[in-house]
Amino acid sequence: MTNASPLETVEQITVVQWCELNGLKLTAIPNSTYTKSWNQKRKNHAEGVRAGFPDLIVLVAPRQSKDKQGHMLCVEMKRQKGGVVSEVQKEWHKALNGLSSPHIEAVVARGAQEAIEYIGSFLKSTPSNPF
Repeated sequence: MTNASPLETVEQITVVQWCELNGLKLTAIPNSTYTKSWNQKRKNHAEGVRAGFPDLIVLVAPRQSKDKQGHMLCVEMKRQKGGVVSEVQKEWHKALNGLSSPHIEAVVARGAQEAIEYIGSFLKSTPSNPF
């Protein structure tokens, strides 16, 4: 029997479900369009799709936040084991974290549990993880 790490997609879906259960506003960033169409890829690029931007943007409203401040959390999801952060992803994290705003933060989460713990650390009360 193998102890394979869940796929990044499975981990991300778990985080999205947890955020929605806890009333958090979020969106996923479709950095990669899985298409063989070069026309679609050119259109996406022209519209501003750029590789490496974090997978999830989670907003913690001031009313939800333990410090009564709003936060924009940029979460790059990786598998618990074996996920590699690319150079382009590192550049985006550096740019986001370099905005000198304590209310915008980019992180890499290795698995759903790590992402949930990170996001939960900004909340007034940390909900339990039902997953």
